Amino acid sequence: MRTAARLGTVLAGLLLAAGCSPAPSPAPAGHTHPAPTEPGAGDLARVLLATADAQDVAAAEARGYASTLKTLGCFQDPARGGMGLHYLNAKLLDDRVQAQAPEALVYELKSDGTVAGLVALEYIVPVEAWHDTKPPELFGMAFHKHATLPLYVLHLWVWKANVSGMFADFNPAVRQCPANVPIFGRDLPKPPASTPPGR
Repeated sequence: MRTAARLGTVLAGLLLAAGCSPAPSPAPAGHTHPAPTEPGAGDLARVLLATADAQDVAAAEARGYASTLKTLGCFQDPARGGMGLHYLNAKLLDDRVQAQAPEALVYELKSDGTVAGLVALEYIVPVEAWHDTKPPELFGMAFHKHATLPLYVLHLWVWKANVSGMFADFNPAVRQCPANVPIFGRDLPKPPASTPPGR
């Protein structure tokens, strides 16, 4: 009930802003407007509506999302903040990007390792699937290559405010991973088995 009430309040404000905000003024000759720093109100409202049911992990699983805890672990950066646990829909891993169908849902974990709630969305394009010389874009923001995984990624912190920015990888307001779960980059992914000598 609290999630539904919160969503209703957020959407009301977004839709009001979308309908009442003045149109942007034309750019001066020879100039262009910079890329937006966050989605427009209408875009954000549609994303929220499309992902609201994923606050319930069972609903996310019914839509094809699965936990990556045993393969990738929980993501965090002690200096920049938490990220959390990803639920991935492998069927969406291709060269297409759809705002209302993120490839991954990001959940904050409680201190006991259980899910606290949906905090972010992650849009993912495998590097091998992308053949353009420029990275994928969404909401006017270019994806970036993951530091270690062969992926283009873009986070969108729509379910938990992020002082570092809506598209930042980590969020200082998200708790660090609990001690009882594997940590990405430390515990997982497991390195490939070494090749026996002579082979």
